Amino acid sequence: MLLFIDESWQQSDDRKYKAGVLAAVAIASQQFNEISTEVRGLKCKHLGFQADGLELKGNKIFQRYYFRLEKKGVPSNQLNLARSIYSVCETNGLKVFATLTFPEQELDLACANPNQLERPFFFLFERINQFMKESHPDAVAKLVFDDRGVSTNERISRSVSNFFHKSSTGKSFDRIMKVPLFAISRENVGIQIADLIAHVIGRRFTGDQQLTLDFFKRVKVLQYQSQELVGKTPGGSPGKLWGLKVIKKGREDESLPIEESPK
Repeated sequence: MLLFIDESWQQSDDRKYKAGVLAAVAIASQQFNEISTEVRGLKCKHLGFQADGLELKGNKIFQRYYFRLEKKGVPSNQLNLARSIYSVCETNGLKVFATLTFPEQELDLACANPNQLERPFFFLFERINQFMKESHPDAVAKLVFDDRGVSTNERISRSVSNFFHKSSTGKSFDRIMKVPLFAISRENVGIQIADLIAHVIGRRFTGDQQLTLDFFKRVKVLQYQSQELVGKTPGGSPGKLWGLKVIKKGREDESLPIEESPK
């Protein structure tokens, strides 16, 4: 199972609110080629043949200008393309996972400390591992991150690998391959879909609730929901684990130290 992961940083117009989103979309290996071909075809259908190799970016597709045009009755090729891609996700039963964070030190989602796994990564992995246990118990998830340059890739790789190899919790996530992979977003439809998901979630929590409401509703339909009561409700009682995690203050405020394995 391929888990394509991308990040998005959003800021409200008045600059009062900032949010960082780490989103993942699960695509079975045997589905990927077909979905990739289908999405490339949709680019040409909605934006013209020259868009075949176009990289889909949320900040381009979901520009406020296109929403304003639609309010005036002018169809938007860009928004209709996004709708078609979301429909592909729904038709193929793809599952979405995302973590949303607000603290400044986490917004870059770049794992600055290789010995501290940032909370957005932990909660994302927690959900992915549970999804694999329930839906694909005989397979492992391959984490495919967007390529962000050698230095950032190295920090993410070290932090993630250390977590999976050295911490007791990381070792228990046995349905995830221990070493992350990286891909060029321009050539990877999976990363591009994750970007469209992350962008909409970020916009939803930085003041564009009404503008992006229809797209956010579709994200909620796609999000993973655990079969077991492995999470907690706001009141603290057992509940289902949802794909979308909004990280709040409290015990979750601390990053997760990576424990050294006993010798």
